[in-house]
Amino acid sequence: MSINWAEYKPLARYMARRLGAIAVMYFVTLTILFVLPRLIPANPAASYVESIVESYGGVVDPTVIHEQERIILEEFGYGKPLHVQYVDFITKAFGGDLGTSIAFYPDKVIDHVMHALPWTLFLFVPSTIIGWYIGNMWGAISGYRRGTTFEKVSVVVASTVAQIPGYWLAMLLILVFAVQLKLLPPGGAYSTEMMPSLTPQFVLSVLKHYILPFTALTLPYLCSQVITMRNLIIYELRSDYTMFGDYIGLPDKVIRGYAFRNAVMPQVVGLSIRLGRTVAGAALVETIFGYPGMGTLIYTAVRESDYMLLQGIFVILVATVYMALFLSDLVHVIIDPRVRLGYRKD
Repeated sequence: MSINWAEYKPLARYMARRLGAIAVMYFVTLTILFVLPRLIPANPAASYVESIVESYGGVVDPTVIHEQERIILEEFGYGKPLHVQYVDFITKAFGGDLGTSIAFYPDKVIDHVMHALPWTLFLFVPSTIIGWYIGNMWGAISGYRRGTTFEKVSVVVASTVAQIPGYWLAMLLILVFAVQLKLLPPGGAYSTEMMPSLTPQFVLSVLKHYILPFTALTLPYLCSQVITMRNLIIYELRSDYTMFGDYIGLPDKVIRGYAFRNAVMPQVVGLSIRLGRTVAGAALVETIFGYPGMGTLIYTAVRESDYMLLQGIFVILVATVYMALFLSDLVHVIIDPRVRLGYRKD
């Protein structure tokens, strides 16, 4: 059976236009990220030189101060004309050069991002996938069993937990399991007495430190999926095609299968968008637990007034969000044949 690729040309043109629009939005966002730090009434070079002076007890030769400030301004590019700074920033951003950190000078921003990003991925991605899967299965069963005790209890529990902010749940978990019961460590990614390695002791330490932040991220998201999926299943079971299937004698298993397939489509799109928020999705929870991910790095950048580090983090954050928007459109096209048919020629 041959595929008539001409039928997919309108869909391909739409996706190309969509990708072009996202590229333009990303370019505009980079421009905003360039402008905002320069509107702040602070001099990053002066802040860094001030920290040097404080480290020497305030006794430093003035000529040394001016020389250090000149070197820092040259390093950060603030001594160049504004339009030259803008061209350099856009060029380097697309090339992966996010500049030099102020707080960790002379380290590059990308080095700190690459150190923190794996920890965030390790925490946020499994939390999202597991919460999505369990939440949708639980929600689907609740929708199938509407009116039963199981469904009523599920709605009450899920509705309550879904409204709990992740940061508040994080503090509650620390209070109960770390402070009062002393079962789990209150923060960090592993014991400070250990060096990162693949030994069983280090892996066990990582897992013990992983439980509380993972729980704080997973539970609210899981319960929100329960409520959404339950409502979608109930809507699908009331639709015309399910009533018609029941009328002609289709087994309940088949009808529920059709209802689940249609109900899960918007959930898959939502999953792709949430995964696109990986960079900042766990920011508050990571900060509370002192987890060495992107959230803690953002907090450090704000606390130290490290505009270059903060700017670099947001460059990556915006890129992942826009990529997620494009992928969500693509996933929707792949899993929903009605969308593909809508873009074909008659």
